[in-house]
Amino acid sequence: MGEQYDVVIVGAGHNGLVCGCYLARAGLRVLIVERRPIAGGAVMTEHDIFAGYAIDTCSSFHIVIKALPIIEELGLEQFGLEYLPMDPFGFAPFPDGTSITFWRDLEKTCASIAQLNPADADRYRNFITLWGTFNEPVYATFLAAPRAGSMLGSIIKRNGAKLRQNVGLGKTTDLLKSIFGSYAQLIDTTFEDPRLKAALAWFAAQSGGAPDDPGGGEMLAWQILCHQTGCWRPKGGSGMLAQALARCMEHHGGEVRVAAPVARILVNDGKARGVELADGEIINARCVISNAHVQTTLLDLVDPELLDAELVRKLRNLRIANGMGMTIRCTADALPNYSALPMIEQQPNEAHRGMQLISPSLSSLRRAYHESELGMAPTAPAILAMTPTAMDPELAPPNKHIFNIWAQWHPYTLADGTSWEEQGPREAEKMLRIVDQYAPGFSDHITGIYIKTPPDLERIGGLLRGHLMHIDMTLDQMFMFRPLPELSQYQTPIPGLWLTGASTHPGGGVSGAPGYNTAHEVLRNWKAIARR
Repeated sequence: MGEQYDVVIVGAGHNGLVCGCYLARAGLRVLIVERRPIAGGAVMTEHDIFAGYAIDTCSSFHIVIKALPIIEELGLEQFGLEYLPMDPFGFAPFPDGTSITFWRDLEKTCASIAQLNPADADRYRNFITLWGTFNEPVYATFLAAPRAGSMLGSIIKRNGAKLRQNVGLGKTTDLLKSIFGSYAQLIDTTFEDPRLKAALAWFAAQSGGAPDDPGGGEMLAWQILCHQTGCWRPKGGSGMLAQALARCMEHHGGEVRVAAPVARILVNDGKARGVELADGEIINARCVISNAHVQTTLLDLVDPELLDAELVRKLRNLRIANGMGMTIRCTADALPNYSALPMIEQQPNEAHRGMQLISPSLSSLRRAYHESELGMAPTAPAILAMTPTAMDPELAPPNKHIFNIWAQWHPYTLADGTSWEEQGPREAEKMLRIVDQYAPGFSDHITGIYIKTPPDLERIGGLLRGHLMHIDMTLDQMFMFRPLPELSQYQTPIPGLWLTGASTHPGGGVSGAPGYNTAHEVLRNWKAIARR
């Protein structure tokens, strides 16, 4: 017989770690098992890719988790977590040599927009004010299991009259209608300048949805949150969040075991009883929580024959786009010198502190998405670049830099049968050529490149089909529909087996909310769990 735990958690991604911290803090005996040699999942900083460099290999900035109480409640600062503000949080250069700088301060951002279009500056101010108020109850739903009608009822109850009377920019019903529309439609009908439209659409696209997907209007909420809460980077790299969570969990008596892949979840007498590791070790537990992809959990780690056939069919038919994007992580001996905001004496400026949004138009975003839908690598991918050493120079050797690119959209399966081993380097070269159009000659300063294609995202990070959000974040797979209505409360039909992570409400991104919610649901039901 293996060792007995109260809870075993499959996967040490940040949601699994958040979940483990809350459970261990409540006095439960908790073990997290992670297949990779380091904890963190998609919130990871690695030091062995390039000697002397600390490279974020997936997430690079944190927004939502800073708006939630998790960091304060767990006291993560005492475990080594220190955040650096990215302000401005965005810089968008355009082919005509103009640019927009997005500051946390709304008025400074509006002043930047006004240089291109004064009327749009006013529209942007009104948009952020209106939607910021509108989204307050939406954010409140992040830290609770989603209940049918709770979000809509909260919005109308808390904000309906106030929005109509104090802001005067439309009825609440108009805003609800916008949520059910696409973000491209919302942007097109709200703003005039094509450059501002391009930048805002690229912000909204970070959740992976297409510009014209119904229900995508709410994805512009991230833009609002950047003004309200700010955009942040942990000092030392994105993975410092995961490391602080691991230390917090161990402080409360929990355990984290790396290089311990799970072969299967043990189900005896119809109930989850623990896990079996790939080396044959049995770990017994009263409760199993999976931070893995919902399909991996219920179709691979559990025998699907233990589930209702209709549920299995629904699980197999969850919408997971054919890839989402790919990354390159570069070392460099200089920062990109953007023509739209030149450096002075090669010193970092506001262009380098946050997201560098290289997407010339809304139509180019549409084209990149439609090419990906056809199984083609995009002719001109939209690029989100970051230069973390501009604000945290200790990530690299003296006078050296890190340059990261996330680009969309890239299909997991290429229609022409080309392998990603062959296509990856070509795409990396394409991305750097695009950057050169805005920062001439920058690619000459690249000294090393680490490429992660869509299959790499799946192989290394367990992100099926290279999808960072696990499953598409469309309206019919969000809130009480995520991942399916019958799984939306984090419980599975197998007693003692629970879900957490990006497959569950409120979805992907660095929020910690799925882990928080699962932990609190488990604790709420712990007496019943312990009795079985």
